[in-house]
Amino acid sequence: MDSLPLPASPAGDFQISLGTVQSDRVQGLSDKALMLLFRAAEARNDIDILFDELYSRYRIRVSDWCRRFSGNRNCADDMTQDVFLRAFRYRHTFRGDATLSTWLYAITRNHCLTALKKFGGDPAASAGKLDRDLCATNAIDPYTQIEQQQRFFAMWDLIAARLSPTEARVMQLHYGHERPLASITTELMLSNPSGAKAYIVNAKRKLNAVLMKRNNRRLAAA
Repeated sequence: MDSLPLPASPAGDFQISLGTVQSDRVQGLSDKALMLLFRAAEARNDIDILFDELYSRYRIRVSDWCRRFSGNRNCADDMTQDVFLRAFRYRHTFRGDATLSTWLYAITRNHCLTALKKFGGDPAASAGKLDRDLCATNAIDPYTQIEQQQRFFAMWDLIAARLSPTEARVMQLHYGHERPLASITTELMLSNPSGAKAYIVNAKRKLNAVLMKRNNRRLAAA
């Protein structure tokens, strides 16, 4: 039996005919082509090969997302397996109008938040907000919302990298957990006159400086 044809262009539309998937050729597929083949596959061997390739490409990334949500490696491992089971089950919902990464992130986020809520975790602990850029979005388009959530994580990485441990903790408690500044001041035993507010102000100054430099570099390169 002939093998499934590969697209001439990784991003282009292509017709899929029934056949046998060859694992050595699947590795060269774009994400979109991989998922279109996976969605259409019917033979068990074809499905297994395509799913293995999907898992190989995104296992580390999905595991990292799960760790960010759960804060627990063992819990994240279980969540990662569940996410891929859901990706397998709902593979027919992949339309190709969003990236595979975005589609998987939606599955990961929904599963992790549901699991944390079910087992008494705190979903807010995984998200950080910095005023407008870090506040929750009510976007109608779910893919726009997902992409904004990914930017939230990028901002949180910046917070962890650029701020002192105390500044990062204050930002997390205030913007992630929505804790009042007075409560944070007491909990962290901050002795400075302005308490947690001073850490918020200093943290924003640092982050804005970094973001301004990045923006200037982008403008210079344009």
